[in-house]
Amino acid sequence: MYKTLLFITLLLLQVSTAYSEVYKWIDENGKVIYGDKPTTNDADKIKIKNPPKQDKYYQERYERQQKLLNVIQEERDEKITSQNEEKEKKEKQEKECSDMKKKLKKMKDSTHLFEETDDPNNPKIYTDKERKAEEDKREKYIKENC
Repeated sequence: MYKTLLFITLLLLQVSTAYSEVYKWIDENGKVIYGDKPTTNDADKIKIKNPPKQDKYYQERYERQQKLLNVIQEERDEKITSQNEEKEKKEKQEKECSDMKKKLKKMKDSTHLFEETDDPNNPKIYTDKERKAEEDKREKYIKENC
């Protein structure tokens, strides 16, 4: 939709306000040639009596075009920002899933599960029931988020 709108706007702006010089010269075959870039030193500059008039609505169209281009650029930037945020979120989620799977595997491979306490010589050792609850909690997380 925006491409179409931009295309139409650019077509409307095709009215050129530029004015170039016109030259007249005779080529080696005797033909009279007119152009904006002479190919010989014998070219005569021709004065055009009525140069093109500047379109009085040009500035208004130009400003509308710039506003449209700014809106399109803002939307593009927002989309890119959104895509980057989504990508970062996905990468973070994948890392969390990977870490959780490693922790679950380590938990299942270990013979005893314990948690450090204030007393480094006396850690809390999980019972089989507590251990199963921790494994279930990690499996549930993996199932829901990975």
